Amino acid sequence: MVTIVGVGPGHPDYLTPVAKKHIDDAEVLIGSQRLIDIFVKDGQTAHYITGDIISTLKAIDENKDKKTVIVVGGDPGFYSILGMIRKELPDLSVKVIPGISSAQILFGLIGQEWQSVTFVSVHGRSLDELDYALKRQVKKICVLTDKKTTASVVAKYLKEYGVSGRAVVGCNLSYDNQTLIDTTIDEISMMNDLESCILYVEITTANEEQTKDRG
Repeated sequence: MVTIVGVGPGHPDYLTPVAKKHIDDAEVLIGSQRLIDIFVKDGQTAHYITGDIISTLKAIDENKDKKTVIVVGGDPGFYSILGMIRKELPDLSVKVIPGISSAQILFGLIGQEWQSVTFVSVHGRSLDELDYALKRQVKKICVLTDKKTTASVVAKYLKEYGVSGRAVVGCNLSYDNQTLIDTTIDEISMMNDLESCILYVEITTANEEQTKDRG
């Protein structure tokens, strides 16, 4: 049986009891080295997820009859590996254990509801989703970034769109070196060292002509 377990942002305080139980009972753990090294115990087999997706899918398929747990940060259904597994291994029986996402942590820290927010990801992806959100002229956008397309890069892109407004960046959420910056899109565009953070923007002004031109 393959179980995909969301472990939250990574800090043990945000690991749910049911997630911990599945990880502790696993025979095989599959996930990033950062997460596997936190949870793996003697007697468990570990397989690191790298850029070689074919190898990862093969490891999942070969261990489907064991107690196999795929460990993912955040929530498995929120821009995670679940979609790829459903697509590439459609006949695989999968159980999903939800986790706390970085978005939940961020909105909890700023004390704000988030049901009206549009979520996009540029983590290992193009800016197409963000582009589409801007063309729809949504006012609240939350962006998952990575080391290449950082929060600053996204903020600069928003400025090119003629967009201004509030910007909140959360980095290393739940850890001792957690950073939370609540400022403007313009200010974030000029900052460095904002890799793999989560960015939330509230758009107050947007140049509609520039938005139309990009359409």
